[in-house]
Amino acid sequence: MPTPVVVLIVVAVVAAVAWYLLARGRADSQPAPARSEPRLSEVDFKVAGATAHVYFDTQIPGEGPDDVLTSLMGREAMRIFESKADHLPLAEVKHVAAHGRQAGQPVLVTTVHIKKPAEMGRLDAPKDTDVVMAGDVAASDDPLGKLHAMEFGRGGGYRGGGDELPPLSEELHIPAKVIEAVAGSADSLLGMRLEDFITGLLRASGYQVVEKEDGTKRATKGGTTTYLEFVEHLPGSHPELDERSIDAFIMKFMGSHADRAMLFTAKYGPYAVYEKERRNTKVTFMTRERLQTFVDSVAMI
Repeated sequence: MPTPVVVLIVVAVVAAVAWYLLARGRADSQPAPARSEPRLSEVDFKVAGATAHVYFDTQIPGEGPDDVLTSLMGREAMRIFESKADHLPLAEVKHVAAHGRQAGQPVLVTTVHIKKPAEMGRLDAPKDTDVVMAGDVAASDDPLGKLHAMEFGRGGGYRGGGDELPPLSEELHIPAKVIEAVAGSADSLLGMRLEDFITGLLRASGYQVVEKEDGTKRATKGGTTTYLEFVEHLPGSHPELDERSIDAFIMKFMGSHADRAMLFTAKYGPYAVYEKERRNTKVTFMTRERLQTFVDSVAMI
């Protein structure tokens, strides 16, 4: 082959490789998608004078809501109000009232005062958090369906440092009614395993949770079965979920015949988690940085 032809071929190959690397670098440098907190569907929305009323199906304890539940419902009511303010005439609204249900009747939980009237197209952008909604959420009585309908961003994840992690009970904001549903008369989650906490929440939410011979569990409700696995964080172990556990979880799910799969863990999620979820939309990893979202969805039932 003549030397000029060889040179041209080499130049073409080098150019192709350079173009590929440049394109890949641009793709990797793309910013993560904008994130917004999960929004739960309201039962009803009404405006009376200067107050917008948001009604939820959330069950309120007889002794009333605690500060955590009150704050959560106030935030959800404000988000729903803001989502409607860009297409409804709500400029005169100065207060947003969040209502739950108690003994089958609506009950006022909290009223949030708007610092300035809402104007169409001039609402503040939502703050960055860990998740992005992917379409409409599932039915309000299916927390696992809500989670599965979410597309989680890369989130904060593990920031480095020591391998020791504080107890989840110190990090999560858990309403008293949720603690009571899981811990009962003990009135404390201190020392409770993540698996016991999650399965307790699921049973309190109406799921039938059964354990198989291999130690894995299935949660069934409304004809949908979710394959469950749990990975605790043992003292001295690495704070991130390892890829071996990730791959084993997916393989077991594929042989389980369940409709979807969720792995709950007290560890943080590595980048591999997001790649696996992107490739297999039936699996969701509820890593440490995502667990508050699950608690919030259960609290709003």
